Amino acid sequence: MRKFSLTPIGEVHLKHAPLAKVLMQVQYSRTPQLVTDAAETGIAESLGRYPVRRRQLAAGVFPSIVVNGQPLPLPAGNPPGTMCQFTNPSASWQVSVTETAVSLETTEYSTRDDFCERSLEIFRAITSAALPPVVDRVGLRYIDRLSGERLSRVSRLVIPQLQALSGCVEESLYLRHSITDSLIELSPAEHLRVRSGQLPPGAAFDPALPPLQEPSWLLDMDVFTVQAGFAFDADELTARLRRFAEAAYSFFRFATTDAFQNEHQGNPAPAAGDAR
Repeated sequence: MRKFSLTPIGEVHLKHAPLAKVLMQVQYSRTPQLVTDAAETGIAESLGRYPVRRRQLAAGVFPSIVVNGQPLPLPAGNPPGTMCQFTNPSASWQVSVTETAVSLETTEYSTRDDFCERSLEIFRAITSAALPPVVDRVGLRYIDRLSGERLSRVSRLVIPQLQALSGCVEESLYLRHSITDSLIELSPAEHLRVRSGQLPPGAAFDPALPPLQEPSWLLDMDVFTVQAGFAFDADELTARLRRFAEAAYSFFRFATTDAFQNEHQGNPAPAAGDAR
């Protein structure tokens, strides 16, 4: 039986990859200077490829309490904080900055090098505005989604361990949902959480990805730190994200079959609702 390992695997470009969203987030100790008018202006000047600027109040968008890699709601009554957002004109790339976190998310992921280059640019913009004293958590997620006619081929496209009951229920019955949830310790300081399975219309693992109004199958890979207290260093954070990206991609290649690779390297019609 083939086993998952952290052996680096070269990226293979898939013309029709079902990658719905990629997002990274760095949480740090409270740094109010990052959401002042002056800081917003300076960050915007450094991030020219995200010219659309917005500012809003958001309570608990980036909570600092994390257990097993999952954020917990902040206590009731927590005052809303300021969020500065910077996006490209199509909103396919979005940078969000609060006094406790910075994130980058996209629905148009191309390569690991591009994503890491953008992340480094963001980290340098943050440090030019105000240096967070301490990093509490670093996370990187890749969310793949299959829907439409591809849903019936899940058993051919991914390994059995991640299929749950997909394809195992008679047609006279309706499988509402069936999911798997695994936590892999990559090192004492870093974990990989993998969630996969079939979801009904309108359902999602969490708000990071808007749900479809049709059944879908998701593979959500979240690599994150479990120890806090290291420095906010742009180069070191980028190197960590690159290592996380390599780990997630190694798992993706382990989790998908040759049929998956062949199908998504070809030119099939895109499934309805999948982000490209």
